[in-house]
Amino acid sequence: MKKELLDPNGIKNASLSYVLLENGLIFANILIGSFGMSPLKLMNIPLISILYLLFVFYMLVFALRKHLCTQCYYYDKSCHCGWGKLASKLYKPNTGNQKLGGFLAAITWSSLMVIPLVVMGFLLYQDFSNSRFLLLIAFVVITIGNNILHVKDCRECKMRYICPGSAAK
Repeated sequence: MKKELLDPNGIKNASLSYVLLENGLIFANILIGSFGMSPLKLMNIPLISILYLLFVFYMLVFALRKHLCTQCYYYDKSCHCGWGKLASKLYKPNTGNQKLGGFLAAITWSSLMVIPLVVMGFLLYQDFSNSRFLLLIAFVVITIGNNILHVKDCRECKMRYICPGSAAK
């Protein structure tokens, strides 16, 4: 990381309350998406929901922390999600591949949002119910909220000009 490319106006550390809010919204999004897909079963097992949860958990907790956070200014600090702290507990600094991390982040976040949207839309089309409709609306609203926060967070980030996942370059 080239220090001269960092945004001097970026935040140094996010507050704990903001980190908890951000993670709470992400967690809610994942849970609602998983729950919304659970009626789709294979041999009476909500396989898509289980695979979705395992994929998202692995990517968010391990793969992205290694390939993005170990290269970041916020390594061992609290970024808007606090994941730099998590990365420092799991990996040594500069051990990941930032280009790969950017690619994996695009796949992860797209999957996190699109797969539940498509599956819940399909289920709603197959068997409309008010509860399925409200679940889909809740998922969409939280997804939009997370995306708005992502842009806001990127605008306040020291890495905004060099991060492959920045929405505010």
